[in-house]
Amino acid sequence: MFYLLGTWPSLFGQSFEPRWMDVASMQEELVFVQDRLNQIHPEPYHFISRENFDEKVRGLRDGLAPMTVEQWYVSLAGLLASLHDGHTALIYDYGERHRYFNEGGKTLPFFVQVTDDRRVIIRHQFIGDSTLAAAHILNMNGLPMDDILHRMGALTFGESDVFRNSQVTRSFARMHWLLYGHCDSVSLTMQSRDGMTKTERFACITESQYNDFVKRDFPQALSSIDHHMHLTVAPDRRAALLSLVDFNTYKGYEDSIAQVFRTIREERIDTLFIDVRDNGGGQHYITEELNHYLLDTPWVLVSKAKIRFSDAFYGVFPGSVRWLARIMPKKPALKLAAATMTRNTKIARVVKSRDPASDKPVHELYTRPKRHHSKEYLYKGKVFLLADRNSYSMSGMFAAILKDYGRAVIVGEETGGLANPHGSNVALILPHSKFTLTVSTSRAYRPSGVFDDRGVLPDIQVPYGRLTRARTIEECLALVAGKE
Repeated sequence: MFYLLGTWPSLFGQSFEPRWMDVASMQEELVFVQDRLNQIHPEPYHFISRENFDEKVRGLRDGLAPMTVEQWYVSLAGLLASLHDGHTALIYDYGERHRYFNEGGKTLPFFVQVTDDRRVIIRHQFIGDSTLAAAHILNMNGLPMDDILHRMGALTFGESDVFRNSQVTRSFARMHWLLYGHCDSVSLTMQSRDGMTKTERFACITESQYNDFVKRDFPQALSSIDHHMHLTVAPDRRAALLSLVDFNTYKGYEDSIAQVFRTIREERIDTLFIDVRDNGGGQHYITEELNHYLLDTPWVLVSKAKIRFSDAFYGVFPGSVRWLARIMPKKPALKLAAATMTRNTKIARVVKSRDPASDKPVHELYTRPKRHHSKEYLYKGKVFLLADRNSYSMSGMFAAILKDYGRAVIVGEETGGLANPHGSNVALILPHSKFTLTVSTSRAYRPSGVFDDRGVLPDIQVPYGRLTRARTIEECLALVAGKE
């Protein structure tokens, strides 16, 4: 991310004509990014000092020369990644990626897995070549894989190394294109499962070929993309598995959750697994609704929140009260925010301070629970929460709530997102590149108040490989057998 690229595209072929950025436009976007960080984020320099960040900005600005939009993305995304905030990042304009395919661009004919020890393994290939099966890539197009991973790592964001590795896993082909440009084929030096090392070249595939292969090889993934949650029941074991794909709200989510716990009651379930593996988060409303069925004592989503007033912050209010919030004094406006956006938390007190790095005013909100009302189908049995490195944002907060109130045993890995995350991010469009800049407007603190800059730690630790393979209720029961 901090490197300006050399010649782009690469020498492997060219049918895509990239857009170019001039120096004045890039300078304007740098100022835009700095201004918005300091106006919106409650603590933008919590990981890196402002002095070090400003030094990176100067280094980038002083080295500017006309470059492609892709090169500019790599440079600017690297700057933002240094903040180590999973909700403050640069999102590439996917319209440009589609234009790339429409003008003849191709993509890699395989998916990879970046392991914890930084090996790159081919986990799925589309072209029916057994040479690629589970091969360990050592070298790609003449470049050592360690060098490629180093540069890709700079395109990731967030606090956890394993979470950043998972981003490379998911976006390996796109990152390779951004860093090295168009290629019609790829040369791989690989070590096969039998230990043999060899180098071969493989043709890349078009977008239409890629889509056809995905439909062929992953039909379930495509058909279930709109499902937010799914309940599986094993009545003979009196166990159930509730899989939460995300925490995004949708029409009728309260009824869906009520039906889940009605079924759990009717089937006399006494062991419930809740799965937030690979759950990237969403809104807090799903969490609140679930908590009403799981907790029979007063509770809060967060013990404290830190926010900075800005136009972006007012944007989180419902439109019907946004105008009122703008004209109210700050403390009543914060209490209005709690009243309109959460059904179980009140503001106990508000403390105003200043962020020492930006010298901007920051408000800290300390909370207390409203009167608790348990749902009709309140569940009182055992709860095991399955979490991993890809449990992020609201899924990590949900894990923190259940752990802090002693309501669930956390099984798996430390969550990829912090237990005290930044969030409530707003999306801003950069004026020339049209990249999307997301900036956090708040920081949440878990109910216990513990602050250690970590994710939620598991009570029962399970290696990622074994955790990933556990998909049935029987396999989940095996994970916790004898470890409660």
